[in-house]
Amino acid sequence: MRPCSSAIRPNPENAKQVLSAAVSALIETNLAYAHAIAAEVMRRLPPELERKDIQCWAELGLVEAANSFDCTRGVQFKTFAYYRIKGAVYDGLRKLGWYPKGQYQRMRFDMAANEYLKDVSAEPLPAGPPDAQLQDLKDLTANLMGCYMLSLEALGEEPIDQNQVSAERAVECKQQRDNLKRSLSQLPEKNRRVLELCYFDELTFEEIGRELGLSKSWVCRLHAKSLEMLRKLLAQESEKAA
Repeated sequence: MRPCSSAIRPNPENAKQVLSAAVSALIETNLAYAHAIAAEVMRRLPPELERKDIQCWAELGLVEAANSFDCTRGVQFKTFAYYRIKGAVYDGLRKLGWYPKGQYQRMRFDMAANEYLKDVSAEPLPAGPPDAQLQDLKDLTANLMGCYMLSLEALGEEPIDQNQVSAERAVECKQQRDNLKRSLSQLPEKNRRVLELCYFDELTFEEIGRELGLSKSWVCRLHAKSLEMLRKLLAQESEKAA
């Protein structure tokens, strides 16, 4: 674990002043980083959107990250801040309400994956042998694949262009959709509800929390756990079909 810098290590005698200085230092040092993330998102947005608005949301995410960062977790600040900055931009865009419905639905994967990775990034890296760490990485990737499949499912089934997709591929896609529906239906009610509200009803984690009477942080954990459970169920479905 990388030790905390002396610039952001609290002093019991004047913890409030030191913490304030640490937050200010993190914000000042990483302002260009936040703007770079804003530029990354802007490349996918219509040109009429104001650059200053996007940068402002990124800066708000940076401030949130700096205020909640805990260096004792063994996570680098830029990794920790990345998902909060990007999430703040997405939140701003959503509140602005500029998305055409189809385009907004296609952003669900980015937004949900961002929340999932933000939750994961807050935890220290798992200890253990390289094989175990590799498996953790594979599981994380598979969880994100479930997130992606749910995002596609939320778009509804689109006509298949027979000139672009082989008959075998069309059958495979239908099988994947059927497996996803069956796996989703097998989740415990609360886990299934979180995924449905997120991907099909287009609610934010904060809105889901209000709907279910839970805190946003608890919804984040439920979302991550639900993706993990869905991954295992999808793997079982694949084994049955093999």
